[in-house]
Amino acid sequence: MRKSKQRDKQAKIATLLGEDVIIENGMLKAQYGLRIDGRYKGDINTGGTLVIGSSGIVKGNIQSENIVVAGNIKGNINSSNQVHIQDTGRVEGDISCLSIIIDEGAVFIGNCSITKETKETEETINEMIVKDGKFTELPSKE
Repeated sequence: MRKSKQRDKQAKIATLLGEDVIIENGMLKAQYGLRIDGRYKGDINTGGTLVIGSSGIVKGNIQSENIVVAGNIKGNINSSNQVHIQDTGRVEGDISCLSIIIDEGAVFIGNCSITKETKETEETINEMIVKDGKFTELPSKE
């Protein structure tokens, strides 16, 4: 029964910030899921799934159970479960999560720490981009 409640919590999107919404310098907290299709500047803390739609832009740090990125995030992400960067998604910042999915065409610039629940093993990916279905290092900025 517990897993069923967790799935319901993850699937429920209780709050939507539409494309025409702009919020700056805030702290957004949501108990359940949240979808952002507009622009948001500030930190986000949600207990469910956070979806950044393809038109969504977030500048700030994020704490959430699951995160789906089809838009843009500039800030650090801390997920207690999974991060999924879709092919239209772009993340500039560090990610800490249990699992990550990066679709071909997605852009990820930063460090990623994949930590098992026991926190025994950690892997780090530095400034990588997915191209042709493979991780490729970004060109040096020098």
